[in-house]
Amino acid sequence: MIDKAWKTFQIIQFVLFLCVSIFLFARTVDGHGTAQTLEVKLISFAVWGIFYLGILAIEWLIYFIIKYFKH
Repeated sequence: MIDKAWKTFQIIQFVLFLCVSIFLFARTVDGHGTAQTLEVKLISFAVWGIFYLGILAIEWLIYFIIKYFKH
């Protein structure tokens, strides 16, 4: 049951990541009113990707710790 919930959560989290990524590339003006060039969009995506990978790494570390102590 826990593995199924974990996989479901990971899929939902990845879909959310994709939606925000599409939003970052689709917008033409950011919240400050600055025009979004390709360079700025790539920087925004890099920051978003690093944030997502950091959260993913922490989640998998917790997952492996839990699996290790269960056995």
